[in-house]
Amino acid sequence: MVDLTNNIQLLLDQVVKYRGFSADTFHLLKFTKVEKGLIECEVKVEKELTNTYGVVHGGCIATILDGLGAFCFVSTQDEFQFGFTVNLNINYIAGASIGETIICKSEVDKITKSLAFIKLTAERKDGTLLSNASAIYKVPPQKPKSKL
Repeated sequence: MVDLTNNIQLLLDQVVKYRGFSADTFHLLKFTKVEKGLIECEVKVEKELTNTYGVVHGGCIATILDGLGAFCFVSTQDEFQFGFTVNLNINYIAGASIGETIICKSEVDKITKSLAFIKLTAERKDGTLLSNASAIYKVPPQKPKSKL
């Protein structure tokens, strides 16, 4: 599992280095568990992740869970290729304030030939559920295998 953890961390580093939309959030993620089809991370709520009420912004939670779901799907693949998000359904239940740590969990529910279904949660360290979500990702086409 060390290789898988290193590979997933390298992918995260590439996303952050690219400096796209999610980089400002993803650079704060710390992977705590990486297994095939199961990834967990934590993030400390910093001011830049909050709304005007001082609690983590819902868009931030959605960004983290969407990205984590993509990494979770990728962890099941022989070749690390991201698909794209087809659907993200998220329920917001509670908030987290500056300084609190959020634990995010993702688990593959099912993968078909064309779609990957992922279950996701975000909770406080004390176990209080902040959000739950389900995501569907398009499975990228597989490269043809060499006949040699």
